[in-house]
Amino acid sequence: MAKRAPTDFHPDLTEDRLKFVASLIARGRNDALDRHDSSVGHNAWTTGTCAFAFGKFRIEEAASSGEHSWLGVLDDSNRFIFTIGEAPVRFYKGEAEDPTDRTLRQFYPELKQLSLMLEGGYSRAHHMFRLAVETDEVGEIDRICLVVLAGTSVEFCWEIPYAPMLSAIFPVGSVPAEGVELPPPAVRLSGKKSRDTDAA
Repeated sequence: MAKRAPTDFHPDLTEDRLKFVASLIARGRNDALDRHDSSVGHNAWTTGTCAFAFGKFRIEEAASSGEHSWLGVLDDSNRFIFTIGEAPVRFYKGEAEDPTDRTLRQFYPELKQLSLMLEGGYSRAHHMFRLAVETDEVGEIDRICLVVLAGTSVEFCWEIPYAPMLSAIFPVGSVPAEGVELPPPAVRLSGKKSRDTDAA
């Protein structure tokens, strides 16, 4: 039996698109972890809230840039529903194989988008698409998975092989220093011959 892929559940869920969106979500979580400061009262809840908001912001920013015509936003509230092509998607922090009732909840913009897919003749319009962000005990990402749900059952789970976007880290409010011109390095022979030459 052939191994299933995300595009088997919706043709717009290509690997490249899922990798890109996963990298945006990861960047948002990393931004939140970089700003975590327990000395002012940050805890797991505040970091999680910021991680969601920052990931949401990264997706909205990419969708509005005009560079990714396949990426859109259906609901920019805290329910946050975005689209990959025609497929409505939400993301959450939690176990991919064990979604919560909150994760399973659907809202009108998602249901409307799914009904449009059904009108277009798409045979799997009853599926829900979620991106699960699994983390370790300090909140760093272990993996991000595409979860395809049929009702309350997980029908398909696929770990997205994304590469996180890296950015230079500076303390909040600081200005990175300008580069410094260095003189060329002094070059000499190493070892015994160098010592003999120096002694001469």
